[in-house]
Amino acid sequence: MIAQTLEEAGIEYVFGIPGGGTGQIFQILETKQDRIKTILVRHEQVAAIMADAYGRAAGKPAAIMGQGLFMGSNATFGIMEAMLSSSPMLVITDTSDGGAAQRPANQSGAGEYGSIDLQSIFKSMTKYTTLATSPKEAVLGTQMAIKHAVSGRPGPTTVLMRSAAIGGQVDVESPPFIHNAAGFLNTAKPASAPVDIQRAIQILSESRKPVIIAGNGVHVARAHAQLQDLAEQWGIPVATSYKGKSAISEDHPLALGMVGTYGQETANKAVGDADTVLVIGALLRSQETVGERPDIFNPARQRIIQIDIDERNAGWSFPVELGLIGDAKAILEQLVEASKSTAPDNSGRKEWTDSMPGRRDTGGYHDYPDMHEDSSPVKPQRLIAQLQATMGPSTIYTLDAGNNRTWMAHLYRAQKANTFYSPGGTAGMGWALPAAVGLKLVYPDQPVVAVTGDGGYMMTVNAISTAVQYDLPIICVVFNNNSLGMVNDHQPEGHKIASEFYPTNNATVAEGMGAWGIQINDSKDLPDALRAAQASGRPAVIDVLIDPDPSPDDWRAGAWRAGQT
Repeated sequence: MIAQTLEEAGIEYVFGIPGGGTGQIFQILETKQDRIKTILVRHEQVAAIMADAYGRAAGKPAAIMGQGLFMGSNATFGIMEAMLSSSPMLVITDTSDGGAAQRPANQSGAGEYGSIDLQSIFKSMTKYTTLATSPKEAVLGTQMAIKHAVSGRPGPTTVLMRSAAIGGQVDVESPPFIHNAAGFLNTAKPASAPVDIQRAIQILSESRKPVIIAGNGVHVARAHAQLQDLAEQWGIPVATSYKGKSAISEDHPLALGMVGTYGQETANKAVGDADTVLVIGALLRSQETVGERPDIFNPARQRIIQIDIDERNAGWSFPVELGLIGDAKAILEQLVEASKSTAPDNSGRKEWTDSMPGRRDTGGYHDYPDMHEDSSPVKPQRLIAQLQATMGPSTIYTLDAGNNRTWMAHLYRAQKANTFYSPGGTAGMGWALPAAVGLKLVYPDQPVVAVTGDGGYMMTVNAISTAVQYDLPIICVVFNNNSLGMVNDHQPEGHKIASEFYPTNNATVAEGMGAWGIQINDSKDLPDALRAAQASGRPAVIDVLIDPDPSPDDWRAGAWRAGQT
């Protein structure tokens, strides 16, 4: 019945490792592989990251499943990232706080096998956690967990099941009364009150220098087309947060690039010059406001409208003039429709809108001298320029953590909407590679490229084995400087500690798992390597020996200093 519930709810993938009581559920899924595909991973952490990325792209949850203790430990990175990044996910696992664990000398909490308070662990990082003690509770709990995962602000949910709930028998003469799971999911997304929509239109009408900051909420709501429609209606330039990058094509005439500490000078200056800021699904964290720099973001001189699915987020970081609570796509559709009837007069904003191309030309918009210079070893800036030039505009990218992420977020120009995926909740190392594998299930006909450092690569390198096993030909580009680059940059010369690795050929590691691999140390060889990786038809790793000297701190620190008084 649990497997049937997954099928009714439209869940197509289960990532995990059979163990404990969940092995029985895996066994039932053996007969449903044409409807619910199981993906065997080599580590629970990888399962959770794959499901996180899949949920973001598909807009519906995948399930992760495995033995309780290891789901409550190994899988938690991916679960926490899903919680903080609003990714729908269903966690199914077992617990040993009943049965034999309740009898001496195996009492729960006494340190015997499985006697850990898993409920408290999962409650700390999910939207909803339930404990099932009977088969009926297992089914109802699964239904409700799926409902919570996709409702409101999406996120991970957990169904903990005692052994009796998983393997218990149902009375066939009097089966439990259970509804089809699909019926719980047929609900419309929430929209804003019409009176608030009219207030927003009035504020925009009175603006002369408006700007939009588009965040992760645009991705979650699949509101990319609606965002572009509204921006074009009003002639409003669009900046994005780090998590919102690729909410709009950065080639669009109204695009400003990414705002914040790691962002474009073009975006930071435009937001600072704005008299009205429409914030869509962004939390306005310290990184996005460059440490709350008042010359960039200041509600004392700017009118702020904030759209968010969670009313706590609107007006949380900064006071706002108007909060629009609801689904970003639904609210943007309301604004677009209301704008048609009011026929916005953009003449008062024409000078502002017309200034954007010049701002991009003078602000180093995704274009710096080092991006055009070949070298050996390879400069990070040049690597990103060659990715941009060689891979098509529909390529999907996943990011990791550290300098590699900072370079990529700052320099890469997203040419199409919804092509850029990054960890920004926990923002931990090891995310990019398994995330790319999960995304390849959603984008089988588009290139998917993981960009990672050598530190992050080795944390989840086993994901390559899964990609090979299931014929998911992703490409992984490794920034290999034999160190934890960001950590190393902040340590004085002659006093490095715990930041440098023994030199490793990461491509050879991948080849040992059946992937295609190559190591290069000259930037001139990278375009051919990228083309060969695509032509191989296999998961591929390009290990790029990186010049360790360039540092994002050169411009990142400048962004902070500019706001100091």
